[in-house]
Amino acid sequence: MLGSVGSSNTAGLATALMKEKTAQMDVAVTVVKKAQDIEKAKGESALKLIDAAAVPVASGRIDVRA
Repeated sequence: MLGSVGSSNTAGLATALMKEKTAQMDVAVTVVKKAQDIEKAKGESALKLIDAAAVPVASGRIDVRA
């Protein structure tokens, strides 16, 4: 592909392609980090929900009629 382009512009084209690929990778990394942040927040919310539901009953039994 690069051989068909004049040799005077090959370096510039290669540089442009590398910059584009780097930008694409940066976007992909940002998306993955955002997804990780969302999953972490979901996990923290789940733990809070479990802690809130774990209120001990005085009799030591679970009230299934509530």
